[in-house]
Amino acid sequence: MSAAESAKGDLMPVLSDFRGQGALYDGLIRTLEDGSFVHAYLISGASGMGKRTLARLMAQYLLCKGERKPCGVCPACIQVRDGNHPDVITVMPGKPLSPEVKAGMASIPVDEIRHVNSLVGQHTFEGGRRIVIIERAEKMNQPAQNALLKTLEEPLAGTVFLLTTESPELLLPTIVSRCRALKMHPWPDDVVLKVLREHGVSPEMAQKALSVSGGSIGRAIAVAADEAYWQRRGDVMRDFFELQSRGDILKVSTAWKDRKDESDELLDDVEDMLRQLQLVRFGRQDEALLADYPPAWQRLAREGELQSFISLMEAVGTARRMRANQVTWQAVVEQLLLSLMEEKNRWSM
Repeated sequence: MSAAESAKGDLMPVLSDFRGQGALYDGLIRTLEDGSFVHAYLISGASGMGKRTLARLMAQYLLCKGERKPCGVCPACIQVRDGNHPDVITVMPGKPLSPEVKAGMASIPVDEIRHVNSLVGQHTFEGGRRIVIIERAEKMNQPAQNALLKTLEEPLAGTVFLLTTESPELLLPTIVSRCRALKMHPWPDDVVLKVLREHGVSPEMAQKALSVSGGSIGRAIAVAADEAYWQRRGDVMRDFFELQSRGDILKVSTAWKDRKDESDELLDDVEDMLRQLQLVRFGRQDEALLADYPPAWQRLAREGELQSFISLMEAVGTARRMRANQVTWQAVVEQLLLSLMEEKNRWSM
């Protein structure tokens, strides 16, 4: 089974699937096997990297009753895999454990963490370890993070916390410092392609999905089956990267003003497309993947300096802040178009 085939629901993932993560895998296995694991881990990385799967495999290892851990077939392993082990507490936004917390909340409030703290103070059901998995840990609000911090500062014997996050910078530095970091890196291209093939994705589409995946298996699988994504991406390429003159900015922004419900997706697409240019510039992707970009952008990918890419990414960040501050969507689009066009003009022949 290939690395991180966890993305495939019909295959059973195992820890060795994560060998492609290199030092992360080697260090984790060493600490698990010699018993030097700590009471809290912070698993970070982009969406679709396998953070949730890794957390569950770690829980399997720590609760496994088999001789070779995790065996995957003992009752404990099966219960962890199926999400019903009595000594695994899983916290996630929108699905509270506490009766005091309303379902569907976007954040993880303090009452949820207080409830978890009370649970970990009780005896385990099977007399062994207790595992607390907090998914999307950055969704804990400030009081919730403070409540968790108190528990992390005074860990209970036999309790292991596994936090997953795409944005560790949104966590209190004191929480981060009390966890052992497991930072997941983009998966190698051959691993992503192998998983896509096993999902029945055509070779042509697999290459396209790989080019926009950023090394995320989950994202590659998602976009390979998403016709709306490729339609929108084509619109973004035409309107944002093929822009010819300042006179076109008003026309394009007017066309996009009624698509404000897609604003997050648009900004993600622009950022992904800029990141692809950057990956080519610094030797991490083949220039052939830029065949659909206009010549000026291809030249940027061959010759551009780091500051150009930083400025472009900052332009997208500025657009996100403007959107968050309730600036009209058309004005946000116009500002972003202007930034992109100015950079494109620098590299036009």
